[in-house]
Amino acid sequence: MDILNFTERAFDYLKEFLLLRLFIIALLLLAGYYILNKMVEWFFRRSNFFEEEVERTIQGVTRSALRYGISALFLIYLIGQFIDIKGILAGAGIVGVVIGFAAQQMLKDILLGFVRFSDNEFRVGNFVTFNGTSSGTVEEIGIRFMQIREWSGKLLTIPHSEIKTIQNFNKGRMRIIERITVSYQEKPDRVKRMLEELCHTCNEKFAESLLMLEDGTPEEDFRYLGITDLNPNLKYVGYELCIVGLVKPEDYFETTRNVRFEMMSALHEHQIQMPSSNLLVQTNPNHGSLMES
Repeated sequence: MDILNFTERAFDYLKEFLLLRLFIIALLLLAGYYILNKMVEWFFRRSNFFEEEVERTIQGVTRSALRYGISALFLIYLIGQFIDIKGILAGAGIVGVVIGFAAQQMLKDILLGFVRFSDNEFRVGNFVTFNGTSSGTVEEIGIRFMQIREWSGKLLTIPHSEIKTIQNFNKGRMRIIERITVSYQEKPDRVKRMLEELCHTCNEKFAESLLMLEDGTPEEDFRYLGITDLNPNLKYVGYELCIVGLVKPEDYFETTRNVRFEMMSALHEHQIQMPSSNLLVQTNPNHGSLMES
């Protein structure tokens, strides 16, 4: 009986002090948030059902959903201390319309977030370019936004509704396409032989980065593609040649830099002439003429 009386007195005391009740409810919700997060982390540490990128993505979405859910519960409880929640629920149709108009942007972000997560468009750790403007590594995916860390170190937070196009550099395959423009004075056969030798060197040096078939052979090793354009840039007079190769997505950027270094080294060693500039100057028609150099 003493315990029951004590519990009853404690609840009566809490009813009289609103701030104390809110403080305790907030502590309980935060404790629940912490425990659920730790349970999710423990589950993924003990299981091997998913890849690491997928696990980090699911954890990010779970944290985001719990954060919004707990905030909504606390807000509902707080409103219930001043307004009759039952009356609000009775008029839920009208309130729902009002809330829908007021929070349509948030609802749109949340809906698109779930769609993108289920469609597996990107994962935490992927290097992406969105809307053709900004690029970076995905650090966190929430139900309303995603966070991208640019190479400079800046952290971008982008709502899902603002993302129109996404280029994922870590999904599927990546083809290195390197073009070089040389002077018309260079014999095509000479440049072709140089680039074929370059491809052979790249296939030896970067064999581990090539995308392989099941039998262990490269799906597409580095190879000379041919002359891809004549005078591709009006500023420089020359013709364009190209080499290509399929590599693993995670090795794309590093291998690209290495291939460019090998290409420039070969061009310097063989003393290949770069295209000459084409400068067009037009003077006043009454005092001069058209000149090219």
